[in-house]
Amino acid sequence: MTQSGYRTWRFNVILWKPFLILMMFAFLSTPARAADRCYSPEEVSAEKLLRLHSELMVITVACKQGSTGRDLGKAYTGFTNRYENELRKAERTLMDYYAKTHGGDGISHLDKLRTKLANDYGQQIANESAPAFCSDRRDAVTYLYDKPKAGLLTKAVSFYDTVSTYEPPCGGKPKKASQQVWMLLPTSSKTEPAKPKVKAKTVAKKTETVKNEKTAP
Repeated sequence: MTQSGYRTWRFNVILWKPFLILMMFAFLSTPARAADRCYSPEEVSAEKLLRLHSELMVITVACKQGSTGRDLGKAYTGFTNRYENELRKAERTLMDYYAKTHGGDGISHLDKLRTKLANDYGQQIANESAPAFCSDRRDAVTYLYDKPKAGLLTKAVSFYDTVSTYEPPCGGKPKKASQQVWMLLPTSSKTEPAKPKVKAKTVAKKTETVKNEKTAP
């Protein structure tokens, strides 16, 4: 390389150096590719909690009253206030995830998640009809509101273990089955009728009769 050529190359390197640094910074700060996105266990639980909250909201708006005439709006508001800290933590967890994977502050993607969840449950109303939807689900809101706080969220959120989250869990496979929160209701579980009990005296009397018949000439 001639001396003049070297000076030209060196000048170009100096000229492009700030741009190259900027490009490297942009590359390092680029949001994760879709194929690399996955939820941590905490993020999975966060989406499940917001899924539960969204389903209760749709039930409240669509059904308005429980089977006994209770106001679902009051029950839903009470549920939201009771678990405000847990709901805020779940939202913050997902906002941090969206900021990391999509860029920005994560608020817009959280809003999109809330909208998508509501639309998914709203579609179920269209598929089943409002009367059928409410017949199965209307009491889920008051049931969860009336239950003691301790352990309820763990039970309710774990109920969605078979539900596919919008991002797959890290190191795991997305699940495909679907569950409904109304299945938590006691009336949804089927139990076999108890067998009638036979009194001890009756059994003893029958046993004695059989013995007498066997010993009779």
